[in-house]
Amino acid sequence: MPSYKKHALFSIIIAIPFIQDFFYLSLALIGAAIIDMDHHVKKKNLILMAVLGVSISLILFILNLPFLIGISLMVMALIFYISKHRGFTHSIFGIILLSILLTFFILGFYNLFYGINIDNKIQLIAISLILGIITLNKKMILPFIIVVPLGIILTPNLNLSLFYTFLALFLGCLSHIILDLFTPSGIKLLNPLSPKKFKKGAGIFLFLLWCFSVFIFVFKGSIF
Repeated sequence: MPSYKKHALFSIIIAIPFIQDFFYLSLALIGAAIIDMDHHVKKKNLILMAVLGVSISLILFILNLPFLIGISLMVMALIFYISKHRGFTHSIFGIILLSILLTFFILGFYNLFYGINIDNKIQLIAISLILGIITLNKKMILPFIIVVPLGIILTPNLNLSLFYTFLALFLGCLSHIILDLFTPSGIKLLNPLSPKKFKKGAGIFLFLLWCFSVFIFVFKGSIF
């Protein structure tokens, strides 16, 4: 099983050809970390996610504000709770769903405070820190909470984008399953449609597909 350090480094490598802003790179790192929350050693993080989701939902409901932001965290906590390690959350369908739920939470959080004179970068720092504390290995949290806010502050003209938010999260998740495909046990890449385990060959294919995407994006220009 690749270490959290390898997953963290590889997530940055996979994401950086497409995105260079610190905020989006932090999301890629979070994406790479979050899919391992189906592991029993992440139980405390899972409880924190569920409690935070319930708390946010209740507060927003009482204030008559959109409370589905918190519901998205609760749904993710439920998915991780019922998923076996390297189960649904380590599949293509799983990382797409997780990326959508996380994007929904991030944009909901951002839009909720957009009109009350909270600085744009302060919101993005808060989003990164909340998700980082929930998902990251405890040895990574201190460097994360130092480097990421500083990077966001120093980034000029930083605005939240739906496309790049989803892309960063998805690339981070994808980087994780690519590395896991190179392990002896492999992963059920098409779970729940197929119980078949994919290994090194699928990892090579996904990596080559990423290389092709980088070539198109960097040298041919992006339609976005």
